[in-house]
Amino acid sequence: MIALPSIAFEGFSGSAKGVTARRVGGRNILSCKCWPTGAATVAQVARRASLKKISKSWKLLSSEQMQEWDRLAEHAAGASVLGKKAELTGQNLYVRLNVNRAMAGEALLSTAPLSNVAIPNVEFTQVVITPDLVVLGGVKHEPAPLKLVVKMSVSQSAGISNGWSKTVIITPGMEDDWGEADVTHLYLKTIGVEPVPGEKVFVEAYWMDTSTGFAGLEARESVIVTGESHYQRRVKATMDNLDPTEESHVSSLDVDFSTGAPVAQFNAQCLGHSNVASSEVYLDQQLPSEIIGTGMCLGRSNDADGHINAQSYLVYMYNRNGKSQLTFAHRGGPYYTHTEVFGTGIIY
Repeated sequence: MIALPSIAFEGFSGSAKGVTARRVGGRNILSCKCWPTGAATVAQVARRASLKKISKSWKLLSSEQMQEWDRLAEHAAGASVLGKKAELTGQNLYVRLNVNRAMAGEALLSTAPLSNVAIPNVEFTQVVITPDLVVLGGVKHEPAPLKLVVKMSVSQSAGISNGWSKTVIITPGMEDDWGEADVTHLYLKTIGVEPVPGEKVFVEAYWMDTSTGFAGLEARESVIVTGESHYQRRVKATMDNLDPTEESHVSSLDVDFSTGAPVAQFNAQCLGHSNVASSEVYLDQQLPSEIIGTGMCLGRSNDADGHINAQSYLVYMYNRNGKSQLTFAHRGGPYYTHTEVFGTGIIY
């Protein structure tokens, strides 16, 4: 972007071929039109369509609503131009915040937020990238309505020092999983190719307040891709891990094991089996030996009258023949075959 103070351009505005002239804050600005450098991803196409729809919806607001957005825009900073803050209109702010909210799956916000609250910076201890692992580790958790937005680039030459213009949104809003943001699947889905060992990937991350659409400052990191890593992923057991050759007695399963501590978060819908007061689950691979043991969690179910009945369960975890078995065994309260088990338990 070029600012020309020459009087020859005084009052000139409009477009000619690939150059657009406009007057902003008493200055004449010339800018070149940007053209896409490659095929747009599905996420980019959806975002552009959302931007167009949201821009048109501004005209549907009442005059009072527009005035509220204008007042909020007076206190919100625009992008810096030539060392000064650019003007930000109510319509600019309306579109910007609603595009962010739409990206995170939130509904359109017609009424302007009461204020722009401070958004914390993203803090993490490491970024690990291999051809089959892309993860931010040691993320300092922030509560809802904050969600983590991660942007990454395709692999670049290791000699490139500034590749931030190549980053695209990998996740429009996620919660860290006990300090871990594993975006491996999302990276491969968005970028379409695996990271290349020896090359560099540029990473940006920031918190977004999904209730307002305001975003915090970006944390940036450039990472050399390695062939493998000693990073230990969080161990989980979900429906995706079930052994298809075995019968499992759950309709949902999400067991999350803590890293470095004998603790697990249990969450499953047990269906029971035969005349045994328990439900069994078979995984398609073995759990690490250090988390094998017995845990305890709570349970609840509804009786015929709709009353909630509290229960307690022991969870036995075994490794056998290259696979793992989890048994949710009823131990307290009235037993019902269809029971939700949940809660955090120590493994001993």
